[in-house]
Formats: sequence, structure tokens, C-alpha cells
Amino acid sequence: MTLRDEVTQTINPGDDFYQYVNKKWLDAHPIPADKSRFGAFTELDETVNAQLRALLESPTAADEPYTVALAKKYYTAGMDIASIEGRGLDPLQPTIAAIKQLQSPDDIKALIAMRHSEGRGLVWSLDIDVDEKNSQAYVMLISQGGLLLPDRDYYFEQSEQFDKTRAAYKKFLVDLFTAIGETDAEARADNVYALEEKLAAASNTSIENRDIEKLYNPFTFDELAQKFAGFDWPTYAQQTGIAVMKGVVVHQPKFLQAALELVASESLDTWKDYLLAHSVAPNLRLLSQQFADLHFDFFGKVLTGAEQQEERHKRIIRSLTSQLPQPAGRLYIEAHFDESAKEKITELVDHVRAALGDRIQQLDWMSDETKAKALEKLATFMPLLGYPDTWRSYDKLQLSDDYFENIFAIKKFEWAHDIARATGPVDRHEWLMSPATVNAYYWPNTNGITFPAAILQPPFFDADGDFAANYGSIGEVIGHELSHGFDDQGSMYDKVGNLKSWWTDADREAFEVRAKKLVQQFDSYEIDGQHVKGELTLGENIADLGGILIAYDALQKKLAESGEREPVDGFTPEQRFFIAQARGWRMNIRPELALQFLVTDPHSPTFLRVNGVVTNVDEWYDAWQVKEGDALYKSPEDRVRIW
Repeated sequence: MTLRDEVTQTINPGDDFYQYVNKKWLDAHPIPADKSRFGAFTELDETVNAQLRALLESPTAADEPYTVALAKKYYTAGMDIASIEGRGLDPLQPTIAAIKQLQSPDDIKALIAMRHSEGRGLVWSLDIDVDEKNSQAYVMLISQGGLLLPDRDYYFEQSEQFDKTRAAYKKFLVDLFTAIGETDAEARADNVYALEEKLAAASNTSIENRDIEKLYNPFTFDELAQKFAGFDWPTYAQQTGIAVMKGVVVHQPKFLQAALELVASESLDTWKDYLLAHSVAPNLRLLSQQFADLHFDFFGKVLTGAEQQEERHKRIIRSLTSQLPQPAGRLYIEAHFDESAKEKITELVDHVRAALGDRIQQLDWMSDETKAKALEKLATFMPLLGYPDTWRSYDKLQLSDDYFENIFAIKKFEWAHDIARATGPVDRHEWLMSPATVNAYYWPNTNGITFPAAILQPPFFDADGDFAANYGSIGEVIGHELSHGFDDQGSMYDKVGNLKSWWTDADREAFEVRAKKLVQQFDSYEIDGQHVKGELTLGENIADLGGILIAYDALQKKLAESGEREPVDGFTPEQRFFIAQARGWRMNIRPELALQFLVTDPHSPTFLRVNGVVTNVDEWYDAWQVKEGDALYKSPEDRVRIW
């Protein structure tokens, strides 16, 4: 199909650029029954999933690396349907029995500590990460949790959609207690919901959780015991292994205080019901089909709109990529990654980074003092491309033929790994994502961007394809991730990844004035009665806007160097750039998942990642002759300009 055939010529680009580029594809690709969305990312992910399946089911070679053998063992255990069906609820029976034997609030606290010592969350989560204010060291983090619905707002938003979801959730809880053989299922479900509602009321909103300064609340263990009395923190520290640290950072002190007070004030029976629900519900999908169906009926159908479960092999491969990211990644890249792509993407990263440097130097609202520090930060950006230079060792991880037990063996292994390195230097080359994942990310604590192998292929990157399209697709994604270092959150970290101000007050104020205009723009968009949250999506919107501008500048430099300005199918390089950018965000999505994303996702809906962004880009107006009167037209003085 030519580009001319791909676009919808009956749609004016200036009225709806997203639909102009994507309508034909969207119409030809309805959401499969086993999906809640389908787009460019999903389509490529399906390809990667199929490639991994073929590799995982291939005969074992005598010289296979242990990590590859580990991935295959995990997959084989997950695909052993006969054994999983034969065990039914048995894998969870010891957990259920232990909860029934709890006799006091102290027993509840001991159970929380035990779960955290195994790398599992309960009521709150315990994690290790880079210290926000000392990027050379790790820190332990306590963060709010304790809810089975996607976000605290699901308990309080007043609308027909949320009312239906809450009713369906309560029914799920009744069905859950019935399925595990408990009596008084409705009363128990009411207990769980009521306790969750109290925890939700004490939880930060998704927007509050974007205030990274307010999330940084360090405590020594002595201070922790004073502030959050009634909990045996010394024993907890010893049991979980975090006693090797000097203390912890509590992200949401209000939540932790409320949770501990509820342990004391709520009845033991209520807590038993809650702990049963929270111990069983997340693990239903690991059990026989009866229980996996119960999990899917709510978490799949109700919350995301999917009509049927994915085939089992797809689910197990997604679990594998999540649980064993590097073994899955190593298996994938050794069979499917073209090493020449790494060289070409490195060159593209260099071009886009240079373009950002030029834009910083040309800013009319930033002082020379802050510009110099911004350029220093840009110079220290660390790109991780394709796959890790050194693969992690998994030699101490032993898996069995039991899929359920393997999940928890991995959690314990990972927690032990985290504790073992907790007092050592930060691994600045660590990968937080599998090379077999179709995505990319920026990590402010290391000032690094990561592009896994799986995304370095069409439709995002074609090493031998149209360079204008490459700049519009993967180039824009590179620019997006680089821009995260200078969005409303990333800009608060210095060049070595510390949460530390490096701006003049006047420059920060000028930045915030511009950012506020972007908040107001996205606040104005409404989907099915729900508004986009401009504050929640601000960081991603800044990155989207910065990314497209930076990649466009890099394209212009490439064009000046190469002189390759020939149209393709009648489209100029600039037009092909914008088509490629819009093509990358094409997606059909079910309303249930769209609602969940509006509440929880820091990214704007995909059509706004096109239409909401290009309206601020002067070069888009020029490329498509967009004029006053077109639906997407904004006057030059109303266009948001940041980076």
C-alpha cells in the first residue's frame, strides 16, 4: 500500500490529523475478542510474542545458556495444563489456612512482614530503588497499596460508569468467597469493600503522587518507630532484610499511618476477610481454569472490556517477560535482533540529542546560567540500546515443574537479589525492562534512556527504510524520552540523577507558566463524559511535544546534509515525518480500558498524542497548509511552546 492509499483523503488533515492518517487502518483492525486495545504497539507485541513462542517450544540445545533454559522451564511449567487443572485450589490452601488461624492484630502485622520478606506486597509495598537525593546509593521505599480496584478514585467517583464497576467488583468479591468455599459471602465481601474504601480515602490521588518532593520522606528506623507507633519495626527490618539499611523513605505517610490505625481499630474478622481476598484474588489467574475465569470475568471483562481470555501460551509468555525479563530478552535478541540496527539507532540518538541541545541554546525564556546546566545534563544522558552489555546471572534461581511455585520462587529470588545489593553502588546500566518489550523509558535517577530491541523494528524503526519516517516514528520516541529529562518532574533532577534544583527561580517560573498552558489545554478534552487530567498527563504531554519538535529539527539537519528531498507518493519529507508520528499512536480501545486510563494513566489518550500535540507545532501547520477555520487550528499566540 502506498502512502497515498494509506491516508484518508476525504478527511482534511487540519480538521483531524489522527483520523486522516489512521482511519483506514483503524477500520481494518477491529479489536480482537481477547484484547482490550489494538494499535501499533499491540500489533508488534503480537509478533514478538509469536517469535518467543517458537523459540520457547524449540528443542533444547546442549550448549544453551542457563538463562535460556530457565525461560523454557518457566514456559513449560506454565503450559502444563493437566497438572494445573489437577491441583485446583490446592496451591492456595496453605495461605487460606494460615489467614484463618490469625488471632490478633499482632498476627496481622506479622503476616504483612512475612509477605514483604518474600518480595510480595500486602497492605503497603516495600521496594528498593535509587535514592532520589543520592543517586549513588539505594534506598528502601514504603508505598501505599492495599486496593484491588485500579485506583483510589474508583471508590469515590460519582458516575454511572463507576457505579457499575463498583457493583461488579462487589459481585466479584461475593463470587470469590463462594469459590473458595466460604460461607456468608455477601457479608465478607462487604467487609472487604468497606476496609478498602477506608484505605482508599487515606491514599494519595494519582496527581498527588506526581509531587516527587512530597513523596520523599526519609526516616531512620528509630524515627519510624516514633512516627508510626504500634508496629514492631525492628523485627520487621530484620525479617524483611532491610535492617542492612539506615532507614526507609515513606512515600505516603498519611496512608501508612491510616493503615496501622485500621489494623488496631477494625475487627479481626474484617481483616481476615480482607487478607483472604487480597491473598487469593491476585493469584486466581495462576490456578485452574475455573479460578482463572473468575479472575478474568472482573479484571478482564469489567475493567478492560476484553471479551475473552488470550490463548494460554500468550499469557504465559507475557508472564515470562515480566517475571524473567532478561532470560526472555536474551532468548529473543539472539534469534531476532539485527546488530546493524544498534549502530543505526545509536546514530539517530546522537542526532536527536544534538537537536535538543540546539533548541536549549535557542530558548528565549531561559537564562544562560540555566541553559549551561541543561546542556551539561544533556551531555551526560546515557542511552541503553537493544539489550544489556552484560546479562544478569540467574544461577542461584532454581525452578520446578510447578508454575504456581515458580512465580513465588522468582519473587523471593528477586527480593534476595535486591537486599544483597542494597548497600552497594548503584548499577547505572541496569535494565528495568526486558529487551523483548515493545516500549522505551527514561530513568531520572541515572539520567538514562532505554530502547529495548523489540521496538527497534517496523513500524517504529526500519534501518533500511525511509529516513523521514524513521525520524517521525522512533526519532520522535527518542526525543520524547530525552524530553522526560526536562519535563515537570525530570527537570527537577540534576545531571547525575539527584532530586536537586539546578534552575534559577525566574527560569523555573517561566517554565511553569508554559506548562500550565499545556495543563489547561488537555484539561479541556472530554471523552465519554470524563475529562482528561491535564496535571496527571503533564509530564507525558511535555515529552510528546518536545519529542516531535526535537525529532523534526534532527530531520531538518539530516535533510540539509543529505539533500534527499524527493517526495514519496507525492508527500514531502516533512509530511512523511508527521504521518509516521501519527501512525505510531494509532489504536482502537475499549471504553472500559479508556476509562481506566483516564483515571490512572499519565499518558493522554492516543488520538490526543497526535491531535493535541501537533496543534502546538508551527512546522505541522506549514507542512499541511493548516489555516484558520480548520478544526485543529490554534492561533500562534495560543500555541504552547516549552522546549
